[in-house]
Amino acid sequence: ETIAILDAGSQYTKVIDRKVRELNVSSEILPFETPLSTLLANKYKAIVISGGPQSVYASDAPKHDKDLFTIGVPILGICYGMQLMNYIYGGKVEKKEHREDGVDSLTISPSSLFEGLSGPQRVLLTHGDSITTLAPDFVVSAISSGNIISAIECQERKLYGLQFHPEVDLTANGKHILRNFLYNIAGLRGGYTLEDREERAIHHIRQVVGAKKVLVLVSGGVDSAVCAALLSKALGPEQIYALHIDNGFMRKQESERVEVALAVLGLRLHVCRAGDLFAAAQTTVRGTLTPPLHQAINPEEKRKIIGDTFMKVADMEIAKLGLKAEDVFLAQGTLRPDLIESSSKTVSGIAAVIKTHHNDTDLVRALRDLGRVVEPLSELHKDEVRELGKTLGLPEGLVWRQPFPGPGLAIRILCTASPYMDASFTKTNATLRLLANWKMDDHPGLEDGVVQGVRQLVQTMGLQDQLSTYSGHFSATLVPIQTVGVQGDGRT
Repeated sequence: ETIAILDAGSQYTKVIDRKVRELNVSSEILPFETPLSTLLANKYKAIVISGGPQSVYASDAPKHDKDLFTIGVPILGICYGMQLMNYIYGGKVEKKEHREDGVDSLTISPSSLFEGLSGPQRVLLTHGDSITTLAPDFVVSAISSGNIISAIECQERKLYGLQFHPEVDLTANGKHILRNFLYNIAGLRGGYTLEDREERAIHHIRQVVGAKKVLVLVSGGVDSAVCAALLSKALGPEQIYALHIDNGFMRKQESERVEVALAVLGLRLHVCRAGDLFAAAQTTVRGTLTPPLHQAINPEEKRKIIGDTFMKVADMEIAKLGLKAEDVFLAQGTLRPDLIESSSKTVSGIAAVIKTHHNDTDLVRALRDLGRVVEPLSELHKDEVRELGKTLGLPEGLVWRQPFPGPGLAIRILCTASPYMDASFTKTNATLRLLANWKMDDHPGLEDGVVQGVRQLVQTMGLQDQLSTYSGHFSATLVPIQTVGVQGDGRT
């Protein structure tokens, strides 16, 4: 029993997928334009359509099979997905003057989606477009505090829509709502287990690699360690070469820790110390040569320089081992969220690029297109990988180690050529001082209406007690450096 998640470009698609799996249901993320014939051939029991950054009425709206909503299986549209089903069936979707962003309290009506729930429902809203005219044959099953349609359904067509995110923890009963859809509406039984995931990963490795050699890049984190453990279980030790590339931006004693962690797997580990090479490295981004890494400021540039240099060093090490690059597969611990955030065409291609992961640069994608990359964890999330690591016998200290990005301190240390202070900088700092000094009555730099709005939001989120407890015990300041942010489904 498997459901399909059609990705319309949401940054939350990975979380939808994760929550579905937590409910022991197998799921596959597919491009939004997946044809109906493919969906029918794979016999999916239900379909979830994610949110996305575009508008359903725009010329650049994601393409989809025009017969999608006639497939006959239950469909749950989340945000963009809800707006699309309403739009397709003759309803109206428009951009409102103000977005609905943040936690809100919904009023719900009787519905199969809300079975077992009553009273106001705390949910997370992140949308600019809203349904202004309901499509014929649909009914409204939830309204926001701003009197905006937040849930619709057409039971006859098995179509259900939500204008909020049931997959996030800020939606108090989101998992309950997803369970209602999967179990009560779609009739799934929930038999998907961790053992199924391990079996799939091992089968994938054997099918792709066969009798050839594979070079696995190990960083010291849980993802690459679990990848290496799966390789050692799927293949013979003579087929596997483990390579740790020290890029000069690692945590203290990182390389030594990697050697100890992998000793339990009995793999041949090769350590390449390439700090000087990385510091001077450059790459080409959209036809333009970047500055050397030690001079680069833009985090996207730094990620791409480091990712491409990893691939080049890997090829150099393959040659040192006396192997031909075209005869060796490259294995890496890429996770599903890495591909979504990088807008990889393997899972989306229409999502906004939030950040390019070092394991999904243009050079990696070129190798992937050549069939030279094996990624047994690309269908999994971090929590699933940790559980898998425990069953594979990896040390607890490695399994639960604090995540650290592959580019290391080159990314963790933010850089700027000049202070970044926009028009909202002073007001934002004043708001931070309000949160840090919650019990104070006087808040210079903020109008009374703003203070009242912040206090109301904190009360809605249930954080007033915590802020009161720690009022005056900490300070908060907005650092004048621009870095990566996300609003809705786009990079800000």
